[in-house]
Amino acid sequence: MGKIVALGGGVFMGKKEDRFPPKMKPIHEEIIRLTGKRRPRILYIPTAADDSVKRIKGFRKYYTGLGCEVDVLCLLKRKGRPSQMEIKSKIESADAVFVTGGNTHRTIATWKRHGVDRLLKQAYRQGKVMSGYSAGAICWFAYGNSDSFSKERIFRVTAMGIINALICPHYDSEPHRQPVLKKMMRRTYGMVAIALDEYAVIEIIDGKYRILTAQPSAQARRIYWKMDEYVIQAIKPDTKFRDLKGLLTL
Repeated sequence: MGKIVALGGGVFMGKKEDRFPPKMKPIHEEIIRLTGKRRPRILYIPTAADDSVKRIKGFRKYYTGLGCEVDVLCLLKRKGRPSQMEIKSKIESADAVFVTGGNTHRTIATWKRHGVDRLLKQAYRQGKVMSGYSAGAICWFAYGNSDSFSKERIFRVTAMGIINALICPHYDSEPHRQPVLKKMMRRTYGMVAIALDEYAVIEIIDGKYRILTAQPSAQARRIYWKMDEYVIQAIKPDTKFRDLKGLLTL
């Protein structure tokens, strides 16, 4: 039924928000493959990045080059903001959705105001591919390890709750997230966190999952508290899918 490709990071090359690292191409190709279409329609949602024109331009150029039709849903413009009918049409006509990184808290709040969260959940149930990195990975889960307000203020953000887990992006490249995640999971007792390095991806298809990586050093981890012990377990990359329930059940 559902397809999610959540990227821990590694989408844009540093501060060059219009260029994509070549090593990530197989991940983007996997998103396209999951649509089952020769020329899929990809809907890019840049709410988390303030509807950045630079990111829109870079995404459109890259995915068009991969043989896709690209549409964009901007929700923050004062003028030319889409109507409810236009929002519904864009989401319903997409084969895949890709959500950019940035401010998760603002993204979820904005989506709720416009009913985007409800439409995306419906699209997920219809088998469309839901994807994104950082904030665009967090949004599909119950909670996320987020720096929406500042790098010094990491907090547990509430997301859409399609997958009943907490997700932490940029686990290796932003080590200040790690001690906060430990405290955060103490408050989220009984739930598992999935911590993704840059270039690490969790792909979830119809109740099964696998970890993909775009470079050998990238890792994913299963993190939780049990019997007063903080447990960090590596999740190995694999070509085979495994039962998601086994990953998320303590």
